This record gives sequence, C-alpha cells and structure tokens, in this order.
Amino acid sequence: MPSIALLGAPHTGAEALARALRARIPPVSAQIVVVPAALAAPPQAQPAPTLPAATLTLLMGMDLPCPAEDRATQEAFDAQLRLALQVAGVTYRVIYGQGDTRVANALSAIKSIATNTYPTGGNEVFDVENGMHTQRLRAWNCEKCSDPVCEHRLFTSLVDKRQVRPD
Repeated sequence: MPSIALLGAPHTGAEALARALRARIPPVSAQIVVVPAALAAPPQAQPAPTLPAATLTLLMGMDLPCPAEDRATQEAFDAQLRLALQVAGVTYRVIYGQGDTRVANALSAIKSIATNTYPTGGNEVFDVENGMHTQRLRAWNCEKCSDPVCEHRLFTSLVDKRQVRPD
C-alpha cells in the first residue's frame, strides 16, 4: 500500500492536512503518516534522522499564519528539515495554500504520483472533488528544485492571485 509522509515546521499545518486527507482518501488506498517533529529535524548536535520510507513525501510550505515570536524558530526548523531530506536523498513536494486550497494542492501532488504508479485506479481515488486545479508555473518538477528563489516566486504568485480574487 502506498504511504504518504507529511512533514513540516511548527505552525505549518501538517496535522490538519493529515486529518483532511484521511477524510478524503480511503484507508485502503494510502497510509497517511505525520512524521513527528523530533524525528523530522533533530537538534544539530544529534546524528541525521532516519526518515520513514514513503511513496510520497509532502513538506508543508510556510504560508500559514505563525506568531512573530516563533517565526525564526520555524524558519530554522524548516531549513533543517529540508537539509535532512536532501541528505537522506528523499524527493518531496512542497504544499502551499490554506484550508481547501491546501488540501486540493496536496491531492493534486498525490494524484500526479498515483496515476503514474497506479494508472488504472489513481484518478478516481485522488480526484479533487471541487474541480480546483493548481496553475503550473513551469514544466519541470518542483520537488527536485529546492530553489528558495523559485519557491518565493511561487508563493508570491499564489498570494497575489488570492488578493486579486474578489471576496
């Protein structure tokens, strides 16, 4: 059975996304695991963590509200987590958005892997029910990029698109 690992710095919504995905994806289709913070990014003095093997790893973007006093810790944790993923050779996708948009973005990432791995059944299980489709900014895979400038450009375009949309 495929497994989906969710990782993220504090205040990035990994637990909330896991609950939403578990409500939308049947347990027989995929196992959804939230990697505990202590396992995901240990203090620098400890050896590199052993990350659980997963079919797909989703890293939470840092676009959710975070208390100002926790922002520096959150950014350091995220950088440490990305380094651990890179050292372990784990490919991942960064998930942005709030609420249903974040769930739709995660389902799109899952579906792209599922339909390549399980072409006969992946489409129905991982379809985004509300018909939302994320805009692709380029043709290559972002999970292999890890370019902070690229991620900033993606995040800025998402924020700008949200601000332009009438309420």
